[in-house]
Order: sequence, then structure tokens, then C-alpha cells
Amino acid sequence: MTLGGGIVVISLASLVITWFLFGRGDLKLRRARIFYWLKSTLFLGMALTAWLAYNEPALSFLLCAAIGFVFSALLNLLRSQWVFMFP
Repeated sequence: MTLGGGIVVISLASLVITWFLFGRGDLKLRRARIFYWLKSTLFLGMALTAWLAYNEPALSFLLCAAIGFVFSALLNLLRSQWVFMFP
């Protein structure tokens, strides 16, 4: 699988998995929504870091982690843009 295809598949799978694991509860409190965003970001960030390190061995691990976590944070923020909105 190509690098881009793997990132898309992992990202979509992670969005669904983290919603089932963390997002189905009561997210009315601002703190609960922020923790949901944080847990989703960490889950996807670890998966993307592992994929990047496996698929691009020439990159250093720290660069793979930086790319994975930044992309994860942005994707989860776009998915749940209501996380930082005031209720």
C-alpha cells in the first residue's frame, strides 16, 4: 500500500474506532470534549507514527512522530470543531 493510501485508511479507521471507544458517552462538559479530542489525537498519532516509521525508514523517528501527531491533531480538530467552542 502506498504512503498516502495507508494514511487515509488508518485515519478513517481511527476516526470510527475512537468514536466508538471515546465519543459515544456524554460529551456535554467542555472538559469531556477536550479529553475526547486528546485521546483521539493520541490514538491516531501513534498509529500514523508507526505507519510512517514502517513505510519510510529513511525518516528519523522524531520526524515521523512530529508529522503523525501534527496531522492527527489537525484532523481530529477538523472532525470535531465543536471541541473548543463554548457551550
